Amino acid sequence: MLSIKKFNNVYWKSFALIAFACFLYFVAPHMGLAAETTASVQTKIKKGTTGFQTVLTGIAVAVGIVASLKIVIKHLPGIDDPHTKNEMWKSIGNVILAVAAAAALIWIVPWVYALFK
Repeated sequence: MLSIKKFNNVYWKSFALIAFACFLYFVAPHMGLAAETTASVQTKIKKGTTGFQTVLTGIAVAVGIVASLKIVIKHLPGIDDPHTKNEMWKSIGNVILAVAAAAALIWIVPWVYALFK
């Protein structure tokens, strides 16, 4: 068990100095990267935003595919009935419209924001 006497014998100043030196060693090289030009920062932000928009579009498409499959599976047992078939295709068309609207919004909203910036 540690006792207070053993804790007091540790060289705290030396330990703190070594810890601070290690901290500076790991952090200081990255501080030089913070002084980049505005153009390079804007380019990186644009690339990051494009990647984020791509991921969101992919998520919207995946949700649309899952919703369409759920609709098809739900209506598959009664596919012989024309009313059921019509309802299924209507539902799938609505899902496609919703996915198209979501994907368009993902790309149009930042573009409109940039117009009025």
